[in-house]
Amino acid sequence: MDKYEYVVRGANIFCDCGSHLRKLNLPNSHGAYVNGKPMMNESDSIPEVNISNFGICSSPENQSGETVYLISMDGQEIQGKPCLLALLAGSKWEKTKEQARVEGKSALTTESELHCSLGGVIRFNSSGQHEEE
Repeated sequence: MDKYEYVVRGANIFCDCGSHLRKLNLPNSHGAYVNGKPMMNESDSIPEVNISNFGICSSPENQSGETVYLISMDGQEIQGKPCLLALLAGSKWEKTKEQARVEGKSALTTESELHCSLGGVIRFNSSGQHEEE
């Protein structure tokens, strides 16, 4: 992306070790909006609350002995180790917009990223501002 945008609920996210895109979730608005959609902040990084697993994990650090079978985003059957979404407790998004505050915390932009302890980097594929709900 050439120019960053503020991230809102429903933004598309991906992990560079994962097989599937996901949507960033925000159960309760922080009270700040862009284009009528709730903005996200650096603390919106809680697994299974804000972020769902990314399907199959290709990280060599993933030591899961389990194999899962899924349908890929292009409709093919794939298999591999399940995404464990191994974020350290209290992990926050990095590369946030510190000058813009959302409920007192730095705002997320499409340049923000989050690091999984298994080596994956979670980034944005869209800001969520232009998607239909």
